[in-house]
Amino acid sequence: MGLAASQARLLLLTARKSDLELRAQQITNTEMILAMQTEKIATEYSNKLSNKVTMQQVSTNQNDATLSQSVIMTYDQLVAAGYSVKWATGEDFDNISNVDEEGNVTYVSTADLQNLIKRGDLIICSATTGEEIGTTGSSVFYDTYYTEDDDAATAEYESKMAEIQTKEKKLQIDLNQIENQQKACDTEIDSVKKVIEKNIERTFKTFA
Repeated sequence: MGLAASQARLLLLTARKSDLELRAQQITNTEMILAMQTEKIATEYSNKLSNKVTMQQVSTNQNDATLSQSVIMTYDQLVAAGYSVKWATGEDFDNISNVDEEGNVTYVSTADLQNLIKRGDLIICSATTGEEIGTTGSSVFYDTYYTEDDDAATAEYESKMAEIQTKEKKLQIDLNQIENQQKACDTEIDSVKKVIEKNIERTFKTFA
C-alpha cells in the first residue's frame, strides 16, 4: 500500500471511528433516558400501591335488622346518609364541575371530591342542622389503603418494565457490537500508521 493510499485509508478509518463513538454516545444517552423512565414508573407504581381512600360507614336495614358496612365515600353516599356538601366559602356544592355548550355535564370524580374535602375546599355538613362534620377522628369516616386497583397497577408496572428491559437489552447488544467494531478499527488504524511510518522511513532513506 502506497503512502497516499495509506493516508486515505487512515482518514476513512478515523471517520469511521468518530461515527462509532457518536453512535455509542447516542446509545448511552438513550440508556439514561430509559433509566429516568424506570424511576418514574417505579414512583408511579409505589404511589398507586400506597394511595388512600376515605371510607364511610353506612347503615342498611335487612330483615328488620340494621347492618353497618363500609363503602367508599362518594357524593351520592354522603347525600343518601343525610349530609350536604358545601364549598368552604359557603355555597352549596352540586357535584357539577362543568357544563359545556352542548349541555354535557361533567361531574367531579370521587378521587377529586375526596381531595377537595381533605384540603378543606369542601366541607361535609349535616343536612338538617348545617353542623360541619369532620372526617378526621370520626367514627363514620376513616382513611384506608385502596387496594382494588393494586392488581391493575402491578400488571401495568410489569408490562412497562418488561418493555424497558427489552429496549435495554437491544441497546446493550448494539453497544457491544459497536465496541467490537471500535476495537477492530483501532487495530487497523495502528496497522495503517505502521505502514505509513515504514513508507516515510523508506522514502527518507532513499533520498538520504
